Amino acid sequence: MYTLIILFYAALLGIIAMLLLKRREVRTGNQSLMSRLGRGSDHIFHAIFSGIGHTVSYVNKKTFIVVAQWIAFHVLLRIRRVYVEAKDRALQNPHSRKVIDAVRGRGEIANHGASFYLRRISDK
Repeated sequence: MYTLIILFYAALLGIIAMLLLKRREVRTGNQSLMSRLGRGSDHIFHAIFSGIGHTVSYVNKKTFIVVAQWIAFHVLLRIRRVYVEAKDRALQNPHSRKVIDAVRGRGEIANHGASFYLRRISDK
C-alpha cells in the first residue's frame, strides 16, 4: 500500500517538474536538456501519431458498426465455447444430468406426485 502511495507522489512530482520545465522553455525560448534528448525520436512519434490519425479517419458509422459486430462475434464465439464445454462436463456427471433434465422438464415423475396434474402427466 505504501508503495502505491510513494509511486503516486513520485509521478505527481514528475508531472509538475515537466510542466515547470516546459513553462521555462516556452518563456526563454531555449530548449531544455530533455527536449534536446528527445529531439532524435520526434520523427518516430510523428509517424506513429499520423498513422493512427490516418487509420481513425476511415472510421465512420458503417465501419464502426462492422467492427463492433466483428468484435462481438469473436467474443461471443469464445463465450459459447466455454459454455458448451461446461455443459458437456456437467452432462458427464450423473447428478448434474439429473438436475439439468429436471430443469428442462424431462425429469422422472413418480406416481405419487404432489398434484393431480403431475400424476396425469406421469400416466402418459
